[in-house]
Amino acid sequence: MRKLRMWGSLVALLGMALVIVLTVDLTPREEYVPEPVSAVVEDTIPDPPSAYGIPLSGFIVERGRVGAGSTFGDLLAQHGVDYATVDSLVRLAEGTFDVRKLRTGHPIAFIFTDDEHRELRYFVYEADQVQQVIFATADPLAVNTHHKPIKEEHRALEVEVTGALYNDLARAGVDPMLSMQLADVFAWTVDFYRIQKGDKFTVVFLERTVDGERYGDPEVLAARYRSGDKEKEAFRFTQEEATTYFDAEGNSLRKAFLQAPIKFSRISSGFSRKRFHPVQKRFKAHLGTDYAAPYGTPILAVGDGVVEKAGRTAGNGNYVKLRHNGTYSTQYLHMRKILVKQGQRVSQGDVLGEVGSTGLATGPHVCFRFWKNGQQVDHRREEFPSAEPVAEVHRARFAQERDRLVEALAQASGRADQTVVF
Repeated sequence: MRKLRMWGSLVALLGMALVIVLTVDLTPREEYVPEPVSAVVEDTIPDPPSAYGIPLSGFIVERGRVGAGSTFGDLLAQHGVDYATVDSLVRLAEGTFDVRKLRTGHPIAFIFTDDEHRELRYFVYEADQVQQVIFATADPLAVNTHHKPIKEEHRALEVEVTGALYNDLARAGVDPMLSMQLADVFAWTVDFYRIQKGDKFTVVFLERTVDGERYGDPEVLAARYRSGDKEKEAFRFTQEEATTYFDAEGNSLRKAFLQAPIKFSRISSGFSRKRFHPVQKRFKAHLGTDYAAPYGTPILAVGDGVVEKAGRTAGNGNYVKLRHNGTYSTQYLHMRKILVKQGQRVSQGDVLGEVGSTGLATGPHVCFRFWKNGQQVDHRREEFPSAEPVAEVHRARFAQERDRLVEALAQASGRADQTVVF
């Protein structure tokens, strides 16, 4: 009887389960279909950081600067490098870098293993803005150089003269040394002592940077100077391995003589047949042009020539006289220091001496005198012949280059500093 009741209970339970299953099976449901996944092949592991051309994964870097009195051996020894290894590195560096030329204040770096041993593996010395000398201090020992990339960019701007061109360019946010480059470009055609407020310079130039810092001097590719209704242009061009500047017609801007023997000074006294002498206190002829400048300012030869005299007199002080040819001679007075010797041949732009106030002078300046056919003349009123123009064989190439630069100048006209593409 008990067995019969157990079987009855079991049958009842099975019946209930069947009802539940049937109920579930009869309920509608959505079939899950996984969405397709696109296969993307990419490197998800970032490249290890690097510096000085060295992958730095597994290393730590300590940077500093060469201290006063520090030597190559001392710098390495303080980080556990023995003197035998130092000596080997010195020998390996021969022909690459002279370790005696470590300069106080130059950046250095020590690269260690990033573990409990913290061993020095590399020592880096930044010789200049570009070159880095890398010493591998563990086997295999090695000495190599790494050069930072130099970025070149064409830039252009127009600046209006409000005072000193150097300061105007600095305010415009460009390297003020560009003023010196412009002075060189227009040395024969623009009298920088007559530049006035409101005059304008438009310039296209090449600038180099390393790590965002300026590297070297800018290079003028084209320039335009406007003063009232007068205009001067300059275009850089290379022919026969010589690079110089020409006007739009291909005539050389270079002439037999520079406009002045000093860059960026002022005329304190001009050429005159009758001038009151500030020292002698009487009227007399002043057959020269005085350029006032700070002591030590370089005095330049205005043209190629030979040193005819280099000496001293009571009135002239220290002076140099050049003979350029059978027609022209020039003289430079009141020098603090003479840097050439009698009989020496000099080229246009060579430094003859330094501005001083020797002889009959009230302050630092150079009295510049100019002879033509044995007579002293006012050089600022003379017209001098130009150098050779663009050769006929290069005319087509010059025209193409000039047109590109003219377009770049047009982009810069009336605008502040900008990058240009041409």
